Amino acid sequence: FDKLRSIPKKYFSWKADENKEIHLGTAAQAVKEVYPEIVNDNEGTLTVDYSKLSVIALAAIDKLHDENQELKSKISTIEERLAKLENLLGV
Repeated sequence: FDKLRSIPKKYFSWKADENKEIHLGTAAQAVKEVYPEIVNDNEGTLTVDYSKLSVIALAAIDKLHDENQELKSKISTIEERLAKLENLLGV
């Protein structure tokens, strides 16, 4: 997650775009530092293969979902134990 979170997310416009249309993306140089396998070098111009980056993001979502389910289960167990203690103490 730390590697994925270290990738900057930014709005930008291409220098050669006279209309200066705003895009959402990331810096290929920064991505290359953590996931070099998803950066293409086209004669010195670095580009991110967003289809591969999205698969990495999907895997992170899966892991977060699993962690969230585990935490919900732990919270439920703690709430049950707390309710039992409160009943014993008459609270």
